[in-house]
Amino acid sequence: MPEVIPVCYCGNAAKLNTSWSNDNPGRRFFGCKKFGSGFQKQCLFFS
Repeated sequence: MPEVIPVCYCGNAAKLNTSWSNDNPGRRFFGCKKFGSGFQKQCLFFS
């Protein structure tokens, strides 16, 4: 079965990230690939 990659609010394929916070170390999540890049209208997609 193919893996489904969600689409963020910008219309782009979301990026798979890994959290290294104290509360969620190693937890995987999808987020906008532009997050933190400093573009004007931030897409706050999180899944």
